[in-house]
Amino acid sequence: MRRRQKKFMLMVIGTVLSAVLTVFLTSAVVDRFLIVPAEATVSEALHESESTSRIELLSDDTIASLLGYNYGYAGNSSVLFVKAVNLSMCTEFDEPTVYLFNSTDYNVNVDEFTDVAYPVSSVNTEEPTVLIVHTHGTEAYVDGDREYYSADDTFRSQDIEKNVVAVGKVMADRLNELGIVTIHDTRMHDKDSYSDSYTNSYNAVAEYIKEYPTIKYVIDLHRDSIFSSSNENQKPVTTINGEKVAQIMIVVGSNQKGGHPNWKQNLTVAVVLQEKFNNYPTFGRPIYLRTANFNQQLLPGMLLLEVGSCGNTLDEAKHAAYLAADCMAEMIGENSPVSKTKSSMSSMTIQNIE
Repeated sequence: MRRRQKKFMLMVIGTVLSAVLTVFLTSAVVDRFLIVPAEATVSEALHESESTSRIELLSDDTIASLLGYNYGYAGNSSVLFVKAVNLSMCTEFDEPTVYLFNSTDYNVNVDEFTDVAYPVSSVNTEEPTVLIVHTHGTEAYVDGDREYYSADDTFRSQDIEKNVVAVGKVMADRLNELGIVTIHDTRMHDKDSYSDSYTNSYNAVAEYIKEYPTIKYVIDLHRDSIFSSSNENQKPVTTINGEKVAQIMIVVGSNQKGGHPNWKQNLTVAVVLQEKFNNYPTFGRPIYLRTANFNQQLLPGMLLLEVGSCGNTLDEAKHAAYLAADCMAEMIGENSPVSKTKSSMSSMTIQNIE
C-alpha cells in the first residue's frame, strides 16, 4: 500500500514539475530575456546574436531589468521591444574617423574642412558663450529604464523633466561647470504649434543674440526617431566608462533650399566637434548634411544635435549630453581665443527671454 502511495506521489510531482517547466519555457518572461539584452553592447548591436549567446543573456540579466519588466504585459501584442544598434560606423576597437551622410546635391569632401580657418571668433569666458534651445522640446524617450514600450506611445511629453529639455539641462550645467557660460532656453517651441516650431526657435535665438552678442555657439538639441523597414524601434547606444550612452549625431543645414549661403562655416565647426566626439569611439554617429537650413544662418557656430532616439532611455541621453559638453568645452578652448572683461552677471543669474 505504501509502495503504491509513494509511486502515486512521484507521478503527481513529476506531472506538476513538467507543467511548470512547460509554462516557464513558453512564457513571455523567457521571451523577454531572449529578445531584449539587459546590457546592449557594441558587438551585440553589430551582430545578430546566435541562439546560444542569446540564452546566456538569461543568466547575465540584472535585478534592475527584472524589476523593470511589467509582467502584466505578458502576451499583450501592443507591447513592443527596442533593439540596440551601433550607428557610429565603427566599433570600440577601430580608429574613429569623421564620416558624413550627404543628402544634398553639393559635392562635399570632409577632408577639405579639417584644415580651413575656424570661423568662430574669440569668446569671453565671463559672458554668455553658448545658447541651448529646443525647437522640438516635447520630444521624449522611452519611459523609465525600460527596453520596451506600448504601441500607443507617442514619445512626446510636455514635462521638462522627462523630455529633451532635461537633456539640455545636463549639457548646460556641465558647460557652466567647465567655465563656459551657457544659457539654457527651456521653452518647448513646438508645444503650441509643431508647424511653427522653427519660426519660434528662430525668433528666440535672434532675441538672445541681440541681448547677448557674446554668444558664439547655439545648440538646438533634439532626439532622433529610428525605425527599421520592418517598423522595429532602434536605439543607437554604446558603453563608455561603464555606462550606457546614447549615440549622438550632428545635423548641419545647407543653402540648397536657400537662406544659408555660409553653411560651410557651420560644417567646419561640426567637423571639429565630431573629431572631439571621436575621443570616445562609437559615441558619434556620422555628421548629417541636410538641404534645409535649420536656422543655422544665424551663427557659424549654430548646430543641431540629435541625442539618441525615441528608443533610448532618458538616462542614456543625459549621459550623452554630459560627454557632449566635455567635447564642446574642449573644442571652444582649443579653437576660439579667450578674452576676459569684467561682467556683472554669472551663469546662475541668466534668465530666459520671454
